[in-house]
Amino acid sequence: MNKAMGCIAAALALVALSGCTAYDRAESYVSKPVVKDVKKGMTRDQVRQIAGPASTEITMVHARGTCQTYVLGERDGKPQTYFVSYSDTGRVMNYGFQSCKDYDTDPQAAQ
Repeated sequence: MNKAMGCIAAALALVALSGCTAYDRAESYVSKPVVKDVKKGMTRDQVRQIAGPASTEITMVHARGTCQTYVLGERDGKPQTYFVSYSDTGRVMNYGFQSCKDYDTDPQAAQ
């Protein structure tokens, strides 16, 4: 019985540590201007003044407006991306830790 409890405790510790790793990754980018200072309702020009030029920009297919992807850095050989989406009037609608391609997905597609 002690071995089983030890295995369970070890598994729980690994799960807890993996959660901390994901948190640390996001936390390391929170100080980036595009993450820290961009807010909903800002204009495209305001975002550019804060964050500089985006890495890519697309016209969204499944959502209205456009979307810009910023590369914040690299971790484990993969780019860490952050998107800012704009309405048809050029105001920030949404933002988050993924690329525009990942953000602009078909809501009807099977997950």
